[in-house]
Amino acid sequence: MLAGVAGADDDLNWVDRDTMTSLPPVQQRPIPVWCSGIYYNPSVGVPADQSDIIITADSTSLTEDGLINMDGEVLIERPGRRLTSQSALLDQSSGKFEVANSLRLETDQFTFIADGMSGQTQRREASLNRVRYALFGPGARGTAEHIDLVDNFTTIEQGTYTTCAPGSNGWELGGRQIRLDREKGWGEARDVTLRVKGMPLLWLPWITFPIDERRKTGLLFPTISTSDSGGVDLTQPIYINIHPQMDATIAPRHIDGRGSGVEGEFRYLSDLGQGRLSYGVLFNDSEFDGENRELAAWQHDGSVGRWALTSDVNYVSDDFYFKDLDTGLEVSSRTHLPRLGQARYFGRDWRALARLQSWQTIDPTLPDDQLPYRRLPQLQLSGDPELLGPVRGLWLSDVTAFDRSDKDTSNNPTGARVHLAPGLAVRMEESWGYVEPQARLYHNRYQLDDAETSASDATLSTWGASVDSGLFLERETNLFGRGYTQTLEPRLFINKLAYEQQDQLPNFDSGELTFSYNTLFRQNRFIGYDRFGDEEKASLGLTSRFLRNADGREQLRLRLGQGFYRGERKVQLDGEPPDDADQTPMVADMRWNFGHDWYLYTEGQWDTHANERQRSSMRLGYTDRERRVFNLAFHDRPADDIRQSEIAAILPIHNNWRLVGRWLYDYENQRTVETLAGAEWRNCCWKIRLLSQRELTDEDGDTTLEADTTVLLQIQMTGLGGFGGRVDSLLERSIPGYRSEYD
Repeated sequence: MLAGVAGADDDLNWVDRDTMTSLPPVQQRPIPVWCSGIYYNPSVGVPADQSDIIITADSTSLTEDGLINMDGEVLIERPGRRLTSQSALLDQSSGKFEVANSLRLETDQFTFIADGMSGQTQRREASLNRVRYALFGPGARGTAEHIDLVDNFTTIEQGTYTTCAPGSNGWELGGRQIRLDREKGWGEARDVTLRVKGMPLLWLPWITFPIDERRKTGLLFPTISTSDSGGVDLTQPIYINIHPQMDATIAPRHIDGRGSGVEGEFRYLSDLGQGRLSYGVLFNDSEFDGENRELAAWQHDGSVGRWALTSDVNYVSDDFYFKDLDTGLEVSSRTHLPRLGQARYFGRDWRALARLQSWQTIDPTLPDDQLPYRRLPQLQLSGDPELLGPVRGLWLSDVTAFDRSDKDTSNNPTGARVHLAPGLAVRMEESWGYVEPQARLYHNRYQLDDAETSASDATLSTWGASVDSGLFLERETNLFGRGYTQTLEPRLFINKLAYEQQDQLPNFDSGELTFSYNTLFRQNRFIGYDRFGDEEKASLGLTSRFLRNADGREQLRLRLGQGFYRGERKVQLDGEPPDDADQTPMVADMRWNFGHDWYLYTEGQWDTHANERQRSSMRLGYTDRERRVFNLAFHDRPADDIRQSEIAAILPIHNNWRLVGRWLYDYENQRTVETLAGAEWRNCCWKIRLLSQRELTDEDGDTTLEADTTVLLQIQMTGLGGFGGRVDSLLERSIPGYRSEYD
């Protein structure tokens, strides 16, 4: 075995695929598909400090003063370490040793081949001359005139360093001194020349680089991009490792034709949770009347006992920030930027919520009367305590003060609302089915600002009752030679919510959900607490699942449902007339997890009264959780004039090559909304990605969409870092599952 591994390419314990598969299964290690091999030495065993040292040689002599002279096929080894040479000299009294000829030093972490070595065993020190080496952890190799080994420090004099495979000269660092600190996980080099394909590319007086996954303060590689609207965009990030639980990144930025600025991000982890603070500024933007452009954000998630703490606070200086200035900070571009701080309590029977919430609207086309309300504050208590046997109490109380921006000109009302919804529920359940009747009272009281006396203290009271019931039937079946358990789960939901006139009341937060299978079984067809949708409805649903007997995995799920009304629904939003339809559309959906990595989800809605399709969607997805991702989707909503298709994929065409693409097409307007195309090439020492994105954007805020093209290049040298980091964030947004390989 030793001969097979040691005789591998470059004799530095580089193990290729064929050699790895010839090893016993317990000794085999995975090799990334983009690499031809790894550095690995299974023959030296696992280190053991208390084990004996075994010395063998053709001849050995011992002098009176304790000198041991070994000649001919010298082998000195202990678990995890081995030295082979033709001769060696050891002083037993002092622990000093010397090897004056060629040698091979091997451990489970590195291999050194040198012309000579000396050192001291008790202090675990060694010096080697004219060395070729391999470091297994970072997968690195190189040469050196001289190497010093002292505990966890490796100092390389007049040496080279690369993570490229043997025989490759993709990139190589050459330095007067390279110092590797295995305890801290970082290396530093002085008087450094970076060579690419043997040609000098860059000289630096000093550089630090990682040799494992740990972090260290230092200069990161720059981000470079170009677009039709923004020109060349250059950002140079500087990483600051403040504490094991705190770090920061400061990134000076320059955009050609606009100006210069800086971006910063601070991350922390504490007993209260984890979070990040972000800030970016572009000074005196010449394309924006010389104004400063700013972005700030704070996100936090944590807990204290049973309390969950969350904050999400965002700010931009103007409505066009995200359209004009792409950013590496983790702040999403949305129509409304949230400003949220909340605490949630989760008890056994009771739950509580305290929330402050407002929004910054960054869509200049939205009129004031469509802007969301601020909650300053919202306090809520809910629970379902046990009362007697299967009888449970239901409680929901919510007190919220609603406000609007000082710049609001819509004359929409503001004020406070108290919402109470007490009730009772009885859950009677067996293994084969359940019945759950519920009854609730609903009461709202408003205290409105600047309202007439008769309307300032408005109230609303109504009631509702429902019965939810279902059966669980199952049978054993066989499909395609495999055993399954098939379930049949019929469900009947009967609901009544009494009518009360509500047009005179404000609507702070109520809206109507998009119709789907799950909305058939709601007690209130509106979300929020300002509107209670009167109805008398019976909903029928049927679910069937196919569960694999071998592992319990759900292979197929089919659902079908429809609701039937008695009378019309008078309560509507935005002054719409009453709805007198006697039934909902029939809705059906399916999720099929076929194969191991594929799934198909499809949904359709059919108006059985008008005998026409109302909505349909389909998504076909695949991911092997390593290198391949595929998504094909189609959405058709005739009522909203939406017919769109989407294709997104990451497709390996070779061990080293992958293609990346996304195409979003609007059939209604017969135009491409967005395209993303690119390629990635990767091996043991390089990763290069080139992407081109073309999307329709509203640059001027006048609802006129124009095409904008951005080209991004990312180059990473394995073991050193890379530049072009915004490629990652773009692919994460565009192609679900992209990061699974690198997490």
